[in-house]
Amino acid sequence: MKMRVSLILAIVLSTLDVFSAKPVLSFKNGTFKIIQFTDLHWIKGGEYAAYNDSTVQLMRKLIQEEQPDLVIITGDVVVSKGAEEGWKEVIRPMTDLKVPFAIVFGNHDTESDMPKNEVLQLLQKDPYNLSRNSDKSLSGEGNCFWEVKSVDTRKTECVLYLFDSHAYSSMPQVEGYDWIKNDQIQWYRRTSKRFSSEEGKRIPALAFFHIPFPEYELVRNQENVLENHSETVCSPSLNSGLFASFVEMGDVMGVFVGHDHNNDFAGELDGICLAYGRKTGYASAYHEILKRGARVIVLHENERAFDSYIRTSGGKEFDYSFPSK
Repeated sequence: MKMRVSLILAIVLSTLDVFSAKPVLSFKNGTFKIIQFTDLHWIKGGEYAAYNDSTVQLMRKLIQEEQPDLVIITGDVVVSKGAEEGWKEVIRPMTDLKVPFAIVFGNHDTESDMPKNEVLQLLQKDPYNLSRNSDKSLSGEGNCFWEVKSVDTRKTECVLYLFDSHAYSSMPQVEGYDWIKNDQIQWYRRTSKRFSSEEGKRIPALAFFHIPFPEYELVRNQENVLENHSETVCSPSLNSGLFASFVEMGDVMGVFVGHDHNNDFAGELDGICLAYGRKTGYASAYHEILKRGARVIVLHENERAFDSYIRTSGGKEFDYSFPSK
């Protein structure tokens, strides 16, 4: 009887290990595909039900057609009361289709009836969620990194950095949007140095957050900027130096944000791609001109390179390659 009980206990424990383990991100056949959804703007209320349904259906459709290895949602996800219901609804496409996902918070995510730390706790109950705090001492919630491994050697081939870009300035002398803080930047620099030291080389990386930094406006005004760029970049008025750190560390090859609903451009500055996602949510916050969709990013194993494009229900738009040809 003792032996039988021990066997049953061992089976139960091994099953728990399987279900509690987070998905391992790795290249498949030389590529790793990410879908970036952004600005879902889920709002509770009967008048918004059709918008919410359309948003979730579009997410499901694009995941089924693109078959990504990872989904990243770059903020302004659930922006009203009823947040717990909203978060459960918007993550269902990934959970149902068994696709790993992670989120970063946007400025409007602070305006719901659920604090960000409670949202993170809710998400962490889902087996496909990768959202977490890599360092709980950092400003904000959901600052983390994830490694994308080589399928054969299990070496780290790419690092994905996710930052909380916060909401609005708390300093009376600085108006407008908040910025990614110095402690977050120093955390990124330490992590980047560690990977370079362990691997003996700079590991290519991507960064994801919601509010663009001021350098995006420089890219928007370039003559050869690709895709839609009609909206002035709504960045913090204070530049905290994150872009300069990306340049100095030499690992980040692409930065992906949301926030500005009529921008989905991609361009390069100082050897780094600065790109927007395509707004995914059907509820409008102001006059919006773009068809709803997502950005797709395809990484290439053993290369400091990626391809990207905008994806809507109608197909692909705006093929882009980094480094640009």
